[in-house]
Amino acid sequence: MPDLLIEIGTEELPASACREIIEQVPGVAAEALKSLRLDAGAPTVWVSPRRYATMIPGLPGERPGRVMTMRGPAAKAAFDDVGAPTKAALGFARGQGVDADALEVREQDGREFVFVDIDEPATAATDLVPELAEALITGVRFSKTMRWGDGKGLRFSRPVRWIVAKLDGETIAFERFGLTAGATSNGHRFLGGPVEITSPDTYLDQLRASGVIADHQERRQTIVEGLDAAAAAVGCTWSDPGGKLEEVLHLVEHPSVITGAIKEANLRLPERVLITAMQSHQRYFPLARADGSLYPAFLAVQNGDPAHADLITRGNEGVLDARLQDAVFSFDRDRDAGLADLDSRLDSIVFHQRLGTMADKRERLVGGVQALAKAAAVSGADAAHAEAAARLAKADQGAVLVAEFSDLEGFVAAQYAREEGHPEEVATAIDEQYLPAGARTPVPGSVAGAVLAAAEKIDNLAGAFLVNEAPTGSKDPYGLRRAAQGLVRILLDRAWDVSTMDLLSEAVTRLRGQGAELVLSDEDGLEQLRGFFADRVAYQLGEEGVGHDATAAAAGADLGSVLATVTWARALDAARNEQQFAAARTAHTRLVKLAARFEDASSDYVSAGDSHEDALAEAIDSAVPAIADARTRRDPAAALDAAGALAGFVDGFLVDVMVNSDDAAERGRRQALVRRAADALGNVADFTKVAGGD
Repeated sequence: MPDLLIEIGTEELPASACREIIEQVPGVAAEALKSLRLDAGAPTVWVSPRRYATMIPGLPGERPGRVMTMRGPAAKAAFDDVGAPTKAALGFARGQGVDADALEVREQDGREFVFVDIDEPATAATDLVPELAEALITGVRFSKTMRWGDGKGLRFSRPVRWIVAKLDGETIAFERFGLTAGATSNGHRFLGGPVEITSPDTYLDQLRASGVIADHQERRQTIVEGLDAAAAAVGCTWSDPGGKLEEVLHLVEHPSVITGAIKEANLRLPERVLITAMQSHQRYFPLARADGSLYPAFLAVQNGDPAHADLITRGNEGVLDARLQDAVFSFDRDRDAGLADLDSRLDSIVFHQRLGTMADKRERLVGGVQALAKAAAVSGADAAHAEAAARLAKADQGAVLVAEFSDLEGFVAAQYAREEGHPEEVATAIDEQYLPAGARTPVPGSVAGAVLAAAEKIDNLAGAFLVNEAPTGSKDPYGLRRAAQGLVRILLDRAWDVSTMDLLSEAVTRLRGQGAELVLSDEDGLEQLRGFFADRVAYQLGEEGVGHDATAAAAGADLGSVLATVTWARALDAARNEQQFAAARTAHTRLVKLAARFEDASSDYVSAGDSHEDALAEAIDSAVPAIADARTRRDPAAALDAAGALAGFVDGFLVDVMVNSDDAAERGRRQALVRRAADALGNVADFTKVAGGD
């Protein structure tokens, strides 16, 4: 069976769009093949900045025919009293392309309807290629799009300029979106030209000969090998701290690596400033010597003619030198001004129009550090260093260097603090205030840094939610999901058993004390934060493989801290197959269902001498303090032991007595016991959330 190649040629695609194509197109192609009833091999996609090609192996020569049975109106509505077809029957027949004589009455589900059998003939695969190509264009969902095409309001990442369709050696010509599909592709914008594609098998080789490595995996390998070789040539290793390789991959079609020099005059800048200048704007790769020190050169991946590498290198050196000269100038201005002057500028820098200035933010951060240090029992030098760091943490928001390189916020304040003689612990904490930067990046390594980073995130979360700017859908302009996830990671890393909601509530109090223009009430804002934060805890546990139901069960116990909830969820997940867990789950689920039937019942129990009632009451009285003690000691195993013991008495009670007795007094006592037992087990976990419950 033949192979099919469809290439969609475009204006230069952003790197983000290339990644979206790689992620989506195989699925889009597979779904289109399924809807067209074409049984082919797994689609492969190749992406470069000006094109993406989908190769579908083993496409059948035709789609087999079939008989389709179409049901029409009820027989009573389709024919009149003398058996003549009504307008309903005639309209149905016309819609199916048949005469009314072809309609048949058949029974379905005890009723009679009119049916018609439509023969759908086999269809040549070549006739279906246009639909496949259209699906490969319209089926991709980009985060950012633009209108293009033949006036139909089609949206795509960039304008589509050509379509290639080859079924083995056959060119499939068709019209779509004002374009005529054919065999003509285009090579590199400067190094190639039009390319007549012979077949899917020759596609990659033909484009390679025209200056395009169309396969992104091959292109990545070419880039990495070039970087390795260039670094080895100067006895160094290259790095990519900003993760720019994946972006560079989709900016070039004919990659080659050049090595440029950094001027001596610029080397007095801190290494991180040099690296940030290289990566943030120019997407260059820094070089390091064997001892880890920065080598005064950089690597760059270029898309031009390698024959002109010297000229291209000089151009790249000039661009970087200009940026570094600006950085040197900014660095010197900031140092001359000093931290005190930089900090004084915070009064005129708006943090958020409703939440005040950066100076307000600084003061809230100091208060947040003090509150967290107290709650987490961080004292002595660590607490002092954290508070000192909080007072200096935002000073670099007034720095010229940060205005030019926003990626350096935090680092710049730390660097200036070191130069002015502040303790290294303070400078380190300032540098760590924005950590972790992502799901798998490091958390702060120092205690003071962890306190400051956590306080920073708490203030950001409280402020954004109370001004009603919480994340919605995929939109999270303030990075609040990342902030909440980072806070969870810090609390777990430091094993701080603190109430996150108390800390968030205190943050809201500080905002109101400054006169912030909050939109939501404290109650509404904190309730939203509670749910948002619970989702982040669940995500963290999910990454560890802990079941969602175990997480929900632990959250239902309302233990008050991230550390306790996570500890509890892990224990519940591990114990789910144990006998005592199953007994507690069954008992709690039954009790909750029973209690729901008498919501107004009292939980007060006074013995009337019934042995079954008294046995359960004594078991509850024994379990409640044991469970409370286990919660205080954060000992989920002990809590489960107590729950398992109580569950045995619950089972016996529910077997031996009729809870909803006809006697009102008896019924009241038993309902009270049900409620008390449910509450006791609920303090261990909300077992009703656990899969497998009765």
